[in-house]
Amino acid sequence: MTGNVELIDRLRAMGRSLWRAAAGLALVFAFAITWTFVASEEPMAAPQASAAPSQGWGHEALADVRQRMRSVSIIADANACGMGASSCFKCHNGTRAAAPKQEKWHTDHKTVNDSCVGCHKGNARLIKADLAHANMIKDARTAPDTCTKCHKGNEAAELLKSYKK
Repeated sequence: MTGNVELIDRLRAMGRSLWRAAAGLALVFAFAITWTFVASEEPMAAPQASAAPSQGWGHEALADVRQRMRSVSIIADANACGMGASSCFKCHNGTRAAAPKQEKWHTDHKTVNDSCVGCHKGNARLIKADLAHANMIKDARTAPDTCTKCHKGNEAAELLKSYKK
């Protein structure tokens, strides 16, 4: 009889362990989904008085929470400036395609982990030229909105003036 009691106790302990593991995984999953949602690069429009009914009840509060979370997230800022070495250099190395000019603007922005996408857009993960160059900005000085992803306030305008000389 004591063998049955021990077996039942072990099964109960195993059940509790499984519940704890499932709860932990659910918590990690919920955190990952929340973080992805909050740190998404999708631009958030300011809530308008005549909100579309498809946005649902309480969307203004969620937009405010998402905006506040973005303001403290380091991920959005890092992605805006481009993280990691760019595969643009796989082609733009001077052999297959022209290498970037070593002007002051390019040398000053070397600290952005050799990433081109932060300023020039495009898609550094693709090798096929027409896909990689889609929506690319050839001269980032002509599109000041790319500067304001990293440079805040009047700093972007002042720096842009110095690079246009």
